[in-house]
Amino acid sequence: MVTKEVNEDVETKVVDGQHEQEVELTAEQAHILELEEEVERLSKELATQKEEFTRRAADMDNYRKRILREKEGAIQFANERLINDLIPILDDFERALEASSKDPESDSHTEGVKLIQTHLLDMLNRNWGLKRMDDLIGKEFSPHEHEALLMEEGKEYKTETILAELQKGYYLHDRVLRTAKVKVGKPL
Repeated sequence: MVTKEVNEDVETKVVDGQHEQEVELTAEQAHILELEEEVERLSKELATQKEEFTRRAADMDNYRKRILREKEGAIQFANERLINDLIPILDDFERALEASSKDPESDSHTEGVKLIQTHLLDMLNRNWGLKRMDDLIGKEFSPHEHEALLMEEGKEYKTETILAELQKGYYLHDRVLRTAKVKVGKPL
């Protein structure tokens, strides 16, 4: 025989003379459990949102840094076309100096051209980052910086070595703007 005794907060069942208590939740206790579950769900959602926010903030920071690098690069190399147009003029200075060095009567003219050339090269280096590839003869050939126009094979060469510079090469900052045209000694 089963009988029920009802109390305000506790329901008691009597089964075969034994009392078994079942805790029945009051409305307040049920509401508290619901709120605790809601707090746990919202805490998890907040953690997820914080993680997503942190990730997006990092992405935005990386994007900002990339844009700044690209902008600096664009500014640094913005005048590349202008400088490319000036390089043939620098070549003309070289040819003028070579031609005038053969005439001993034009020493003052040669010195004037050398001064103008030096001044122009210094200004382009200082203000725009243009640098000449100097002292190439005897150095090892690099296809990234040099263009081989002539080759000479010989047993005396251990590596591909620059024998003569046929046309000057230039860097714009640290990037090759124009490769140097060279004659290369190649080992057999």
